[in-house]
Amino acid sequence: MPQEERKIKIYIISEDSYIQDYAVLMLVGENYDVKFYNKQSDALAVLEKDSPDLIISDFKSENINGLELCKVVRKIPLLSHLPLIFLLEPGGPEQLNKAKLVYAGADDYIQKSVLEEELILRVKLNLYRLSRQQDMNPLSRLPGQASLMKELKRHIEAKNKIAVCRVDLFQFKQYTHRYGFRKGDEAIKYTGALILKVLRELGSSSDFLAHPDGDNFFFITVAEAADVIAERIIAEFESGIGAFYDDNDRTQGAITFKDRKGEVQKFPLLRIHLGVVTNEHYPFIDPTQVIQIATELKDFAQSNFEKSMFVKERRKEWPFS
Repeated sequence: MPQEERKIKIYIISEDSYIQDYAVLMLVGENYDVKFYNKQSDALAVLEKDSPDLIISDFKSENINGLELCKVVRKIPLLSHLPLIFLLEPGGPEQLNKAKLVYAGADDYIQKSVLEEELILRVKLNLYRLSRQQDMNPLSRLPGQASLMKELKRHIEAKNKIAVCRVDLFQFKQYTHRYGFRKGDEAIKYTGALILKVLRELGSSSDFLAHPDGDNFFFITVAEAADVIAERIIAEFESGIGAFYDDNDRTQGAITFKDRKGEVQKFPLLRIHLGVVTNEHYPFIDPTQVIQIATELKDFAQSNFEKSMFVKERRKEWPFS
């Protein structure tokens, strides 16, 4: 359903009570959504289910190990892009080799002695750098086309058994004609958040979700989970999409408007269609092949079913005869 504009979410992981009092106050004052954890293990326990946009952490304390944190975060595809900023004690051992800190996976560091002067600046710079350097869709803040191609190539070279799914909204152009682009953006963000939620609930830590453009998404998951994930996405989409319509359209199950010729046009409510391809029966050759097949399956679902539906590849050999 329609939601307020999502705030940028920041995790702070620190055992320092001053950090909690000062950093949280300053970041909340900048309209960030802040969550504070005293233990690294507590933050990691919820990281995949409720991931932040940026992490600020002690580098080394009794219950926090920055190198371990880097290792865990960088291994999770859905989180690997997150900026990591570490807080350094004045004169601490990590001061002697800051390059090693960066090589371990850190994006930046702040000495606690200059926290008041540096905190907000470093947060804003790292978020800005992320938006400029990362292949990120500006609307959903999900990885884009280049990241999708890179992730597909990685799986193909490793010969991993995976499922790749293209997700598309049917009648989206007509929806924006009726409700406007702002409401269309809300529907797209809702769809992306829904897919991400389902992947976290039913998928694995290696799953990947991309939003190349418009109203289409791609996700990569383990082959055996694809069907149940697709079914859940459809069920939750159908349950929630009605909230994006007014009472009249929702009741009649369609939208109507006049075209340029003055003729009344009637279109169904938004549907979601998915094309699922796996390499269980034939190998993936390159990312372009995979995307093409997933798109063909999605198009088949749109052309042949008057409801939200997913179509999974059933052919056993490649190339197709």
